[in-house]
Amino acid sequence: MSTSFASSILNGEVIQRVLSDPNSTYVGLYTAVTSLVAAGSSLIFGWMQTSRGRFRCGKGDALTIGASSYLTISLLFLFLLDWDRMTLLFIYTLLGIGRATYEGTLRAVFADFFPNDKEGAFGNVILFTGTSSTVGYVLSVTGALECDRVGRYCLEYSDGSMHNVLVMEWVIIVTAIVAIPSFWRAAWLFRNDRR
Repeated sequence: MSTSFASSILNGEVIQRVLSDPNSTYVGLYTAVTSLVAAGSSLIFGWMQTSRGRFRCGKGDALTIGASSYLTISLLFLFLLDWDRMTLLFIYTLLGIGRATYEGTLRAVFADFFPNDKEGAFGNVILFTGTSSTVGYVLSVTGALECDRVGRYCLEYSDGSMHNVLVMEWVIIVTAIVAIPSFWRAAWLFRNDRR
């Protein structure tokens, strides 16, 4: 949900305003940054998980970094008043880090946690991803998040509609805050169950 929300708002509205780019000319460039960072982060996280040295981290550490990236993006949306090219670059970089943990590390964790039922585990990943994207889409098109006048958290989209983005920001913040301790609890239960 974090990626869908951030990407749709950033690509559809924020880039146009911050860069004075009504044709969204720079969307491809910034989206490429996300892809490059995701690829590089995947390699780094893989190396850190197999490293025996000072920078060793496990899958849980990588997932915590990814969830923290999404949390940071939402906090920036909440509190940052002045946006510029560097802010956008930073946000798209955080999206790449979060994307790397979702596409790589999270799936590896599911394979570890459900070694005898991988199909069901990955089916659940797709189910939850699809459900959260659908909920976000439904909230944005049904008018459930519409507001009356433009304000700090009520943005007027390029099509003239006004949306309350504060609700989605809080959903992402709460999800990220709950996800981190929930993963560590699940990992602890998994280790205890294997013993």
